[in-house]
Amino acid sequence: MNKNYIRLAIAGINGRMGKSILEILNNKVTKNISLNGVIEKLSNLKKKKTIIYKSNTLNIKSNLIDIINDFDVLIDFTNPESTMKNLNICKIYNKKIIIGTTGFNKKQKSIIKETSKNISIILSSNFSLGINILLQILEKITKIICKNNLKNSMDIDIIEKHHKNKIDSPSGTALSLKNIIIRTYKKFNILKNIKCHSIRASDLYGEHSILFSFIGEQIELIHNVSNRKPFAEGSIKAAIWIYKKPAGMYNMKHVLKI
Repeated sequence: MNKNYIRLAIAGINGRMGKSILEILNNKVTKNISLNGVIEKLSNLKKKKTIIYKSNTLNIKSNLIDIINDFDVLIDFTNPESTMKNLNICKIYNKKIIIGTTGFNKKQKSIIKETSKNISIILSSNFSLGINILLQILEKITKIICKNNLKNSMDIDIIEKHHKNKIDSPSGTALSLKNIIIRTYKKFNILKNIKCHSIRASDLYGEHSILFSFIGEQIELIHNVSNRKPFAEGSIKAAIWIYKKPAGMYNMKHVLKI
């Protein structure tokens, strides 16, 4: 393996994120990174069985095993069941994996964490720079609320909007926002219910807002995207970052150094 050359694979190449990542890679001028393999579930191969990457044709496979010798880092935006299968294969063959899939249950999350003892994993509900900055801002605001004993006079609501075909609700990002608040509250021995509201409509790319409501005033933090490019760019950045990292569980906070 050339230590300075990263061979990528994408799981879910015919999906929204798979197509976005491919578009970025096709337009990206890089000397040390190459897309070497793509997979998609069998039922999605009826219409499209090949993709074009840098003027080359790549055959879309239905099983990660079929391309196991062609890549070093897998970017996976599929569904929990498919991701868990791919994760196990990556563990067996010592491959690094970027997981953008959301909607895992507790058992699946536990398996992912346990697997990180053997291979390098980045697990993130959102790969955009903006949302990860928002997570840091949210933690600081929540600390101010706790230190000033404002929690009893305030309601906190998280509102997330996505396209109508998104399955998990609330979104993984909304749950990450909620968990930031809950973890901060626990440090101050505070228990408070944080409400999440989900909207599924049209072809929305994604919007998340956190509304802090006082008596007579409100503070609202909002993040939205106009396309999937920020997520695709972030996942590629994550793949480059993790390439030389040892086994462990990482997230975008590590990648972005924030």
